[in-house]
Amino acid sequence: MKFSSILMAAGILFASISLGSVAKEGKVYTWKDGKGVVHYGEHPPKDVQAKLVKTRIGHSDPLPASPSTPATANTGTTQGTTSNDESLKDADRCSKAKHNLDVINSGAPIRIRSDEGASVIMDEAEKIKQRNMYQLIINQAC
Repeated sequence: MKFSSILMAAGILFASISLGSVAKEGKVYTWKDGKGVVHYGEHPPKDVQAKLVKTRIGHSDPLPASPSTPATANTGTTQGTTSNDESLKDADRCSKAKHNLDVINSGAPIRIRSDEGASVIMDEAEKIKQRNMYQLIINQAC
């Protein structure tokens, strides 16, 4: 009984620390001190000029195709160069995108969360948007 209480308390503590760091999207600044050493922090000193650093979390999705050309019909040089770029190849991302594309193409109703947090069925316009996105990922990552 005592061990399970300790384990539960440790789990709650770990979860709160993990969720707290994910939920906190603070700003990060960079500045140089008097000796020329670069520093990073959430609160720069008041007596120095600091620059705001653009931070990102997770992976970034591919940029959408230009409005004049749909993603599935884009056969220009932009897509050709990105699909041949070996630095974008990622087997795990490729297999996930293929799986997600298969699910969307299955015709089964797909539930998603609306902006208000309610569970709704994905409409056809959203399915088209998702198909195009997953096809871009497949073209880049596979």
